[in-house]
Amino acid sequence: MFAPTRSILAVRPSSTPALLVAASSIALHFAATPFLIPAIASEFSVGLGAAGLISVAQVGGFTLSNLVAGRRLVPQRRLLVGAALVGAAANLGSAIAGSLAVLLALRVVAGVAAGLITWLAWAEAMKKPAALKDIAGVGPLTALVGSPFVAWVVSAGDTTAAFTLIAISCLPAAFLPASFDDIRLASRRRMSPSRSNILLLVALGLMTGAGSSLFVFAGAIGADRVGLEAVAVSLAFSVNAGAGLLAARRGRGSSAPWLWLFTIAACVAVVALATNPVAFYGALAVWGFAFWRAVPAVLTGIADWSLAPEERTGDAQAIMAGGRTLGPLVGAGLLTVGGFTAVGAVAALLVLLAATLVWAVSHYRAQHPDRRPLVA
Repeated sequence: MFAPTRSILAVRPSSTPALLVAASSIALHFAATPFLIPAIASEFSVGLGAAGLISVAQVGGFTLSNLVAGRRLVPQRRLLVGAALVGAAANLGSAIAGSLAVLLALRVVAGVAAGLITWLAWAEAMKKPAALKDIAGVGPLTALVGSPFVAWVVSAGDTTAAFTLIAISCLPAAFLPASFDDIRLASRRRMSPSRSNILLLVALGLMTGAGSSLFVFAGAIGADRVGLEAVAVSLAFSVNAGAGLLAARRGRGSSAPWLWLFTIAACVAVVALATNPVAFYGALAVWGFAFWRAVPAVLTGIADWSLAPEERTGDAQAIMAGGRTLGPLVGAGLLTVGGFTAVGAVAALLVLLAATLVWAVSHYRAQHPDRRPLVA
């Protein structure tokens, strides 16, 4: 159950344990959602669309707390403890929810707690290059190790076991040590005037939204077009997560993140058109590596041109969460019109637009370093 946590601590024992465990729990939280939706549909006798509202509820709470946290809160251990306990309670409540309406309300609360924990983890990671490698690596490592276990729990039992597992994974963060820099809220009330940061946030939203619009259908592509069995398809996702872990462990990311975004656009096109396992596996592997080379670098670029390193962290997490919510909805619409090819074409073009925006910002900042805001 705590395999992701043990793996993370083994990779870098000097990292703040509470933040790593908390971030691992949130990664497990979202990794479990695709497996929970069909089970919830069956348990409450509703359609997949209605059951899928749990994802909307979670991401809605996640987005709200990230937007508020970056403007009204400062990283403190008591926030981490409170969020971990609230997350545990919301997930335990979800395990025994008697109706879909109650479950959806609890998923909003769980999403708020998850968003606050994510903001705390990334806010600290933006200040400490060594910690950035740890936090960036949590997601792909948890997906690599934890997702198969969650899938087994759901298939072997019911949603009660899965939600209980997630709740238990939240608890260690409330008791393990965590330290945060002492920053007064008054010094952070004014947001950075950097318009280039807004462009980077838009680029992150475009990239995650466009990428997710196709990624959620990668399993169907592997099965229907490539002809892979279910186990082989799951292995492809493990390869994607493993490549992402290798990239995340390299730290701040690339000095030219736009190159990796162009690479992602190419991978999106290859996955959408893939008809053989080599292309399918290869594109997913490179996609995972490129994503975790690009995103930490873009986040670092945002932090470098903010009045405080953690200032726009909540905004970045919120806009990426929004992209992951809207992307699949747009992808589903395109799928009915033009199939996987249409989804891939639109997604690749949007990622290319994101890459162009990041390149333009990089070029502008190289030409005008004097316009960088002074960090508080």
